[in-house]
Formats: sequence, C-alpha cells, structure tokens
Amino acid sequence: MAVDFVVESDRTQLSEIVQRVRDGRLRTNIGNIATLDDAVAALNPTERISGKTIIRVRP
Repeated sequence: MAVDFVVESDRTQLSEIVQRVRDGRLRTNIGNIATLDDAVAALNPTERISGKTIIRVRP
C-alpha cells in the first residue's frame, strides 16, 4: 500500500519555528556536519551517531 501526500509550507508556521529556535525554545539535534564531497561516508557511518547528519552544499 502506498500513500501519496503533498506538504504545503505555511509562512506563518515557518516564522514561528524560526522564532522558537532564536529564543532557545526549540533546539536542533545535529550529530554531524559534512561537506558534499564526504556525504556518502557521512550517511553510512561505521559507528552510531546521535543526532541528524547535515550535508553542507556550499562552503
């Protein structure tokens, strides 16, 4: 069974999320930041990493 859905961004809600991050009421859980060149290795780690992996596209 497959379920298709579309997510439409809401500027008001996105602004609220930004404000919560700036106020410290919402924290991100970033475990690793890697360059695009290192993306394959970063997304296939040999050890468990707590948090999300971020791939940096621009230097």
